[in-house]
Amino acid sequence: QVSSGDCLGILEGHSGHVCSVQFSLDGQQLLTASEDTTAAIWDVDAGERLRVMGGHDGGVFSAVFSPEGQEVLTASRDCMAKIWSAATGICIRTFEGHGGSVHSANFSPDGQEVLTVSQDNTARIWSAASGECLHLLMGHRSFLTSAVFSPDGSKVLTASEDTTAKIWSVASGECEHTMAGHHDIVACAVFCPNV
Repeated sequence: QVSSGDCLGILEGHSGHVCSVQFSLDGQQLLTASEDTTAAIWDVDAGERLRVMGGHDGGVFSAVFSPEGQEVLTASRDCMAKIWSAATGICIRTFEGHGGSVHSANFSPDGQEVLTVSQDNTARIWSAASGECLHLLMGHRSFLTSAVFSPDGSKVLTASEDTTAKIWSVASGECEHTMAGHHDIVACAVFCPNV
């Protein structure tokens, strides 16, 4: 509980490290991603696991709900990302093409595109509907640590171990700006909410 700091419950069921946790939009469900190669949806009040999404061949590093909450997007050590039905737990689409572990995946604000970040030093923008790779974002010299869409969905911001962050056009896939000046890894980069 936020006000008291008390633990209200423990969700047990994963057999590996839990890598990410996210509430559903209504706060009634939790989404977890685990090194045990699965993601799971839980009932917050009952503490029960409602659905397990299993189909990756490696640990699942992240899992997020789509903007409407009807789908789940996972990113995995198996070099793939997947979209699942939040209602049934069935895999709807698989995104293949990265040459290294996919460490995170996010929906665009309108849910039309998917953004993935990989250990292969690239990010990719995909069509959520077709699974087609729309743009390969190449230019970082080392592992990407994060990538996010701008609030309006027109830009992507990437951060990298190469000590830089870059802003890319979603429409063209071209790098528009490189922000250099740090002397060590850029662990994370985000847009201001009003950008």
